[in-house]
Formats: sequence, C-alpha cells, structure tokens
Amino acid sequence: MGEDIKTTSGQLYLDKDFSVELNYKFWTTKGARFVASHRLKKMNRLSSYSIGFLSGYLIIVGLLSVFKIETKVVITPDQLAFISTGLSILILVFSQLEGANDYRLRAEKHHDCALEIGDLYNKLRSLKTSSKTAEEVNKLSEQLSEEYSIVLKKYENHHFIDFLKFQTTKNDYFKLSKVDILFVNLRYYFSSIFLYHFLIIVPPILIYLMVK
Repeated sequence: MGEDIKTTSGQLYLDKDFSVELNYKFWTTKGARFVASHRLKKMNRLSSYSIGFLSGYLIIVGLLSVFKIETKVVITPDQLAFISTGLSILILVFSQLEGANDYRLRAEKHHDCALEIGDLYNKLRSLKTSSKTAEEVNKLSEQLSEEYSIVLKKYENHHFIDFLKFQTTKNDYFKLSKVDILFVNLRYYFSSIFLYHFLIIVPPILIYLMVK
C-alpha cells in the first residue's frame, strides 16, 4: 500500500492536516507505481532476450561436437550430449518460471494504478486551491482517501525498491546524498536486472575460454 515515511522531509507531513498527509501518500505511491511499471517492463524485455540468447548458446555448445572443435577440458561426445540435454532442461524450467511472473501484465497494471492515483492526486490538488472551507476540504479529502483505499485493493503492491528509486528522482525533496543515490541504484540493479545481464554476457565468455 502507501509507503511508510522513512525520511526527514516525508516526516513533515505528520505535523500538518489530513489533506497534506493524503497529498503526500498520493504523490509517493503514484510515483512508486510508475517506477514499478518501468522496472517490470525492462525485466520483461531482458527476460525475453536472455532466454533467446541462452537458446542460441545451447546450439553453439551442441555444434562443438559437430565440427569436432577441441576444448581445453576433454569432453567426450556422450558427456557433451548430456550437458546439452541438461542445459536444455534448465532453460525450459527458467523460461516457464519467467513466464509465470507475467512481467508485462503486471507492468500494465502498475501503470493503470498509477494513473488512477494520479487522478485522485489531481482532484486533491484542485480541491486545496478551491474556495471551499477547511471543513469541506477535510470531508472531501476523506472521500478521496476512501477511493484511494479502493484503488490500492485492486492492484498488487509495488516493491520497496520502487519507492526508494522514486526518491532518487526527487532528490530536491528527499535530500539524498550521492552515496544514498548510488546505494539505491546498485540495489535496484542487482534486485531486478543483474541476473539477465549475467545470463546474456557470461555464457559466451565461458564458451570462449573453454575452446582451445
């Protein structure tokens, strides 16, 4: 749901009225959901690439025996066939697990959620600049809060790393140091993208090192 407030800047809203608190929740949750959508879209694309590259690498390994290419480690045709079969099974399992994650659909839902929260955010901003009394603003804010809860219940929650990544895009507000931003970006990379880069880059290096 909405994020707990972890920063000094975010903590300031607790000292103000309900509409200010709600404004902060709308703004941060909307931003985190957009970040989550972007992350999942990138993971979906890299997942497809990695499965395609792995399949290609498997064919290359199989061709080593066809073209009788010598390797630094002596591998018999039977052993190479076993390795190829084992890798085929692993790639099949990996592709099924990746397909079950359904990154594309989840990305779309996060994007839709962000848009819905964005509408509520715009209504609240408009309400705060209207000529309504403070009592009317609070009453309408409570209605928007109920709509916000309904929206959140419709969708999967984003990950905490999405909220942290969103903070790095609003450094003027959250006042993160360069070290904080670097740490978040590294955490974001290793929790979402690193595995796919590893699967795409490392196997051809290993194949190259294996061949005489």
